[in-house]
Amino acid sequence: MSLDRDTRARAANQSAFVRVFYDRDGDMHAARVLAIILVLVAIIVVGTVGVSFAGAVAGPETLAIGALIVFLAIKLPFLGFVFWIIMRHGGGYTQSEWSDRERGEILDYLRAQAREAKGTPDEAKRLQWLAREAWHVADTVPDEHRAEAVAVAVEISALRPTPSGTTSPP
Repeated sequence: MSLDRDTRARAANQSAFVRVFYDRDGDMHAARVLAIILVLVAIIVVGTVGVSFAGAVAGPETLAIGALIVFLAIKLPFLGFVFWIIMRHGGGYTQSEWSDRERGEILDYLRAQAREAKGTPDEAKRLQWLAREAWHVADTVPDEHRAEAVAVAVEISALRPTPSGTTSPP
């Protein structure tokens, strides 16, 4: 039931509630979501402690009513919010959901790191790791973007040192 990036982006452009948690491209504002979750958890803790003290002072009936109010007014909306976030992003990782901008940034970063790795003492290990990451990107992107990712993976793989310890020219 997960929503793909385009559906999330369309919803973010239409709904004020969704716009709080997502940008116009359908990417989540993780800091905002984390802040909301932390505030809700703090309210749950304070509410539970307050109900416990009120129940100790006023009796078990007050404790029962307060616990029911905390559960219905705070915990259920919190669980609903978390469920909403999970359902919007569920569905597994069979295909990458990177935008074209994100994919380009990742591939540019891998290229830059491969250039920086040349001549370092751990060059072979860094290039091997970077090549593996580039191949991972190539394996997870949709077919229409795979050629660019494969080209980067091959480019980085070609930079790996030979048994004599030298790298091939860029």
